[in-house]
Amino acid sequence: MHPATVFPTCLGLFSLLLGLSPGALAAEPETPAPYVVFLGTGAADIQRPETDPCDNCTYVRQHGGRNARRYSSLFVSAGVLIDYSVTGRKGLESAGIAPAAIDHLLITHSHGDHCDPAAIVALAREKNKPLSLAGNANTVARIEEHLKTLDADQRPALTLQTVKPGEEFALGPWRAKALAANHIPTEDALLYVLRGQHKSLLYATDTSWFPVGTFAALGAERLDLAIVEGTFGEQTQPNLLVGHMNFPFVRLIRQLLVESKRLKPGGRFFVTHLSLHFCEPYDLLAPRLAAEDIVVAYDGLRVDL
Repeated sequence: MHPATVFPTCLGLFSLLLGLSPGALAAEPETPAPYVVFLGTGAADIQRPETDPCDNCTYVRQHGGRNARRYSSLFVSAGVLIDYSVTGRKGLESAGIAPAAIDHLLITHSHGDHCDPAAIVALAREKNKPLSLAGNANTVARIEEHLKTLDADQRPALTLQTVKPGEEFALGPWRAKALAANHIPTEDALLYVLRGQHKSLLYATDTSWFPVGTFAALGAERLDLAIVEGTFGEQTQPNLLVGHMNFPFVRLIRQLLVESKRLKPGGRFFVTHLSLHFCEPYDLLAPRLAAEDIVVAYDGLRVDL
């Protein structure tokens, strides 16, 4: 027998003894590890540094880079995008993510810095394949109203799903759970937990201190990643905290998640949705919060799960 045929022949005989076909021993292709990309990390005041003379805005205006922010949005591989507004396309482009890679949109609430119907329609057209969108009743109604203004041939293949706090649903390789936020009285703003690919994450913006039911719903979670809003930084004025977090709230949320083991040992905690006026610029804030095991997100940051 020619030496070159010895190994394949032996491999075939070994496979037969195990009751396997020779091809069954071939290595299975590995599924890429999931990751997230922060496409935007700002609050509703991302334009404020253009004119505001305050110290924070002046620093952002002069230094740019990670100090500047787009409206908050998160890409979760594979195929999920949370919130999408007028800065979303730039976020995708900067991260090297094609519209064709987006299969599912999750919208937290209907405010324009989180949900821009025209931008969403433009994304769906550019994708040129079916795109699903899940959000609360106000969000879905806002998208539907925009679609009614378009001619039939201009309406993309966009499937809309209304979800309520507590509901779970599939998103490709992920399973999403909608949780109640504490943001505005006129609609059910949502937070999301995503589970799948042996990983889980929490995305929590916009919200103030979590509702009791949300803490209860998080009781069974074991998170690899927690992403929580910190809109107003160290500000403690009561009127600011009606619908948003500050860093004292953020620290308490992290403490609760860690001590209750809802955040796994080794799990990471990020803060996003940061006001450029009320929060210190990234260059100054990131090292300070890093000492507390809180990572300050910036636009374009990729995190492997």
